[in-house]
Amino acid sequence: MSDQVQLAQALAFLYLTFGHVTDGVLTPEEMRTLAARVHERVPSLPQETIALVLRQIVDLYKTMGSAEQKLAAARDQAHQLRHHVDDATRSAIMGDLVEIAKADGFVSDEELAFIDELSTTLGVQRSH
Repeated sequence: MSDQVQLAQALAFLYLTFGHVTDGVLTPEEMRTLAARVHERVPSLPQETIALVLRQIVDLYKTMGSAEQKLAAARDQAHQLRHHVDDATRSAIMGDLVEIAKADGFVSDEELAFIDELSTTLGVQRSH
């Protein structure tokens, strides 16, 4: 499996968990934003590969246990990303999280709290 596919998987899981667990809903707008942001971070992958990665991550996500377990796994992904992507990419990931949160027209307190936590984990300032 290529590094680019692994990056897409890590981002997809982080973004999916963020979009769903923090406010309990993943709207079609959030899913479209999520897919677009993964593709933007990994532009070398064809759209079909991104779609396949997203389906695989959604299937994996559905098999996982509680929201706490999903959040713990997302935190693990964020720790891995901190050590495997550059500063500019980590900053872009924070911007992606903000855009995913805004995609449904409402940013919850839970979303803001998780964004703040991940900004610390990733070692970057939160985007507004």
